[in-house]
Amino acid sequence: MTEKRKTIIAVDDNNVNLVICKKILKPFYEVYSVPSAARMFKLMEHVKPDLILLDVEMPDINGYEAARMLKEEDATREIPVIFLTARDDPVSEKIGLNLGAADYIHKPIESGQLVERIGKLLSSPE
Repeated sequence: MTEKRKTIIAVDDNNVNLVICKKILKPFYEVYSVPSAARMFKLMEHVKPDLILLDVEMPDINGYEAARMLKEEDATREIPVIFLTARDDPVSEKIGLNLGAADYIHKPIESGQLVERIGKLLSSPE
């Protein structure tokens, strides 16, 4: 019997970052990529992810606000959120973690680090 692959939603307004995330994670997980938090919430009407990768700097709804919205709802409160962002200052990281993020990873994306950190949250991808 084959185990169902875990599902990840990657949210970033930069398409290059979405392509990179999908390429890194596709061998291990079912990956959906969306260009905005609004599209993430729309997708989540049909797909319940096991983890969300969330950029901070996005137009309309930024990553911090999206995380706040996720953590306020019973249906999405327990979904781990990893901020994947160019913001690399300690204050931004503290804000993200205080919003309930499981992790905070700085861009540029390093594939080994990304797979390892997600693996720790979702069990090993191997």
